[in-house]
Amino acid sequence: MPMCRWIFVFFLSVIFCGLPLHAARPSDQAHPRLLFPAVAEADVRNKIASDPLAAALQKNILKRADEVIQSRTCRFEKKDGRRLLAESRLALHHILHCAWAWRTTADKKYFNRVIAEMDAACAMPHWNPDHFLDTAEMSAAMAIGFDWLYHDLSPEQRAKYADEIDRKGLQALIQHPHPWWNNATNNWAQVCGTGMEFAAIAIDEVQPQRCEQVMEQSKKLLEKCIHFYLPDGAYPEGPGYWHYGTNYQVLHMAAQASLFGKTPIADIWRRSAEFMVHMEGPTGLSFNFADGGTGKSVPTAAQTWIASQFPQSALPARNRDALKEYLATSSSESIKGGDRLQPLHLLWLPKSVSEKVSPPALTARFGGEQEIALARTSWDRDAAWLGIKGGTGAASHGHLDAGSFVYDAAGVRWFIDLGKENYNLPGYFGNRRWEYFRLKNHSHNTLVIGDALQEAPMPGCAITPWSESGSRSTCQIDLSTAYAKQCVSAMRSVSFDRGSGRVEMSDSLRKPIGSVRWAVVTDATVEIKDRQVLLRKNGKTLVLKRDDETGGAWQEFSLKPPTEQEDDNEGYRMIGFIAPEQEQLDLRVSWQINSDKKSP
Repeated sequence: MPMCRWIFVFFLSVIFCGLPLHAARPSDQAHPRLLFPAVAEADVRNKIASDPLAAALQKNILKRADEVIQSRTCRFEKKDGRRLLAESRLALHHILHCAWAWRTTADKKYFNRVIAEMDAACAMPHWNPDHFLDTAEMSAAMAIGFDWLYHDLSPEQRAKYADEIDRKGLQALIQHPHPWWNNATNNWAQVCGTGMEFAAIAIDEVQPQRCEQVMEQSKKLLEKCIHFYLPDGAYPEGPGYWHYGTNYQVLHMAAQASLFGKTPIADIWRRSAEFMVHMEGPTGLSFNFADGGTGKSVPTAAQTWIASQFPQSALPARNRDALKEYLATSSSESIKGGDRLQPLHLLWLPKSVSEKVSPPALTARFGGEQEIALARTSWDRDAAWLGIKGGTGAASHGHLDAGSFVYDAAGVRWFIDLGKENYNLPGYFGNRRWEYFRLKNHSHNTLVIGDALQEAPMPGCAITPWSESGSRSTCQIDLSTAYAKQCVSAMRSVSFDRGSGRVEMSDSLRKPIGSVRWAVVTDATVEIKDRQVLLRKNGKTLVLKRDDETGGAWQEFSLKPPTEQEDDNEGYRMIGFIAPEQEQLDLRVSWQINSDKKSP
């Protein structure tokens, strides 16, 4: 057959088999193409009209958009001398809220406010590529503004914004000398990958070669990030960074779905959303291990999107309940950027579930770099709840906190993780990390042997699955690798009573090299009475008891850090004891809420 005929037959096969002649590109689709195409607008309107929760979300979004109109625009300001990130997040909050309000109300005041924000970003000399998170979040903000307002922009505005996104975003990425986050070791990979992907999608038709390069690199990078969640959904940087990294990962997945059609989502995302459900205590505070914050949890758009992908699970009902509670308690404080993706809750809101859904299990264990075990008495707000970890300080944002735990009961967080220290301290992410008090095992609810630091091996300390006997759930953490230079072996065992919330903790150490300190951090008032400690807060009392005979009396330890630059930990206290060195040391401690009407 002549060559020309072969070519003709090939083209016919392409046409009739429906195969593309070239890879699909965002520029094959009309604007808006990021997350919220025009065809989705009718569905959003129907949600608002038919679903009271959707209507409440829309009301809150418009309220915040109105607040944005009265607020300043972003500016080139690095308050800590290094990061523009707060301004990038402010721009994303302002653009997303007002662009959403423009598209759902057609009120010109919102359109004008988006333009003002984008012009302010354009007026900056650059978007701080030295700290590339700043560039990525600003690029995402500008991409959404450009894409969502595209048909209402003048030709001059389109050209201006596309040039700024290209020059300060895409070219800054391509010219970056050391994009270390391409190794996909932490949340930077997710934020930088998605932010720059959004920029490339938005202006694909303007700079096709550069955009294709960035989109290809970003997709490969984000595919690598799945390893953060293996084997069963836990995020090694803790719940706070789960929100940050996973929201950008979800933005990537949602953008790909809106551009190229939905594909089945891996079950690891359901499991990861469940991880976040279990990691929040009844007080609304998360188990904030590593460089975590101490504030209350706020539902973020990633949780809503994942819930919408698993309609047969318990996630939609829990997500909707969390959003209702959030709307009832939220304030203008979130305009600072904590819920800058809030309009996407409404875009992705799962349908109301009519049938009763079984609550999650009362115990859970998650593996990975930072192994976690959690248990609670119920899913009520006054329940008792324990979170305890193994893992390693070698994980991204890790602390020397293997064996540390937090505890809620009767609406109070009794045992506390102090959380992160100032990121700008010298060597905080380098060779001075273990000099800072909040990062050492000395400030955590775990053991200190011979006044020495824990080791930070990879892999870290493992936790056994929970074993059940009657109302008691028991697990063990092998801490031997964390104290490898300080004892032959170290095992921490925990028994949690799912009826009363009583916890019994035992530590078995073989040949420790020195005395062993057992301690916990609290912000309750403390009264030491012989072998027990009474902790009081909000009219409630928790009784902490010593159940072994190895010696060492209860006492208070200083939480004062070695330098004035560190947080002084005012308002917190550390209570514990020091057991003398022995060939075999077995420590036993228990605690529970005092059930008597009168405190002891």
